[in-house]
Amino acid sequence: MSVQLAACQASPPNTELIKRAAIFLVAITAMLIIFYLPTPDPFYKGTEAIPLTFKAKAVMAVLVFAVILWVTEAIPFSATALLLIVFMHIMGVEGFKKLVQLGFGSSVVLFLMGAMGLSAAMTASGLARRVMLWMLSNVGRRTDRIVLAFITIGAVLSMWITDMAVAAMLLPLGVSILKDSGCKPLESNFGRALMIGIVWGALIGGTATPAGCGPNVLAMEYVRKLAKMDVTFAQWMAVGVPGAIAMVPLGWKLLMKIFPPEFKEIPTSMDKIKADLASLGGLTGKEVRTLIVFLLMVFFWLAGPSIAPFLGFKIPEDFVALAGFTLLFVPGLRVFDNWKSAAENIDWGGLVLIAGGIAAGMMLAETGGARWVAWGLLSGVGGFHPLLRVLAIVSLVEGLKVFFSSNSVTGAVVMPLIIMLALDLGFNPWVLAGPAGISASMAFIMVTSSPTNVIPYSSGYFSIKDYATVGVPMTVLGILCVTASVAVFGSFANMNIW
Repeated sequence: MSVQLAACQASPPNTELIKRAAIFLVAITAMLIIFYLPTPDPFYKGTEAIPLTFKAKAVMAVLVFAVILWVTEAIPFSATALLLIVFMHIMGVEGFKKLVQLGFGSSVVLFLMGAMGLSAAMTASGLARRVMLWMLSNVGRRTDRIVLAFITIGAVLSMWITDMAVAAMLLPLGVSILKDSGCKPLESNFGRALMIGIVWGALIGGTATPAGCGPNVLAMEYVRKLAKMDVTFAQWMAVGVPGAIAMVPLGWKLLMKIFPPEFKEIPTSMDKIKADLASLGGLTGKEVRTLIVFLLMVFFWLAGPSIAPFLGFKIPEDFVALAGFTLLFVPGLRVFDNWKSAAENIDWGGLVLIAGGIAAGMMLAETGGARWVAWGLLSGVGGFHPLLRVLAIVSLVEGLKVFFSSNSVTGAVVMPLIIMLALDLGFNPWVLAGPAGISASMAFIMVTSSPTNVIPYSSGYFSIKDYATVGVPMTVLGILCVTASVAVFGSFANMNIW
């Protein structure tokens, strides 16, 4: 007994647990302080008062609580999102059922589930690996071209497959090339450039289409619900794709400038990659079926609004994603043998995070909190030149992302503010919300801003400092690319700023 007691006394306290508990208490304290603070004075739009209501202050208090936990990762992101709903109910913002319906009843959740299911099918069937090996087999041995190939492959795949899945698929190929070339973690510039290139390719492609990243479809949902505007898949692509195309070569050149590879050609040939491709043989049945479902989904995503009148019903993007996912279980097109094999590859925690964020974002808008915050922070952009207005909004989103440390969190918190501001200023909300939604998917500075970043980071070839060093100028380039794309192609996406 005395031995056990001595052992207990000798064992050090769990400092990490104490730290997390302290952060949680700080978050609770901050929430209560904001909740009980006197209500600030209203802003004025001419003679019209824009007040901060009691319920809006409660939503903001809960959001501050959530942001502290999201930034520090004291508890899992998804658990924090659920606490958003719990505390908004306790503070009397809205009834529990309404909050649950706002979040989990949103079609965004189903859209993302369908997109993740397609990603799982591409991986499980082997189709994604075949495409990557085919492209890599044509690259050659030059290190700069290999980095460019990985960025390009990642961008193309991430337009249709979730960026996290793309990073996970590219990582083993990249690590294999680095190990065969004798590159050591944290010592090789080629290793830094290739691993960061994998992250960037996935992130850049994620900005191009609504299917590429969670914040994209979240932005579209907010515009539809708050601004009562219909935004299509093709409209997003009209601006997203040109911006992504511009970012690929600029990102590649930047990586080659800051992290020039220590050798021009890899010491081993590409024979192994070509041999791996040859060993796959012809397309398997699962690959063919996955390809059919994928092409059907892309067709209806792009052509849905045009053919809907002939079919007699609408074909929204979330419907296509869900229908395509279910096709992967139907006899004749079956890719998954059972639900468990598909469910294992769906990020359910990510879906919960999105649901909680939607509930908070919608309540921030409904209570008037979004309008009050937007008017206080951003009302001055109304007098900017149209191009500078877009530049300011995109820059704001990227700046807030460093603080929020999450793409999804940034989208959930910022989008309602921007939409309400646009409505107040008499602008087309999509002109500001579209660029903001696209830029919410760019996580070039903080490794922790997206799970996509963490996957290649886990290989050990680059540090957090390395990522930020090259990420700051890349963020500037990304902001300019998005702004330029809106300026040139915005008229094709109901986003004309001129």
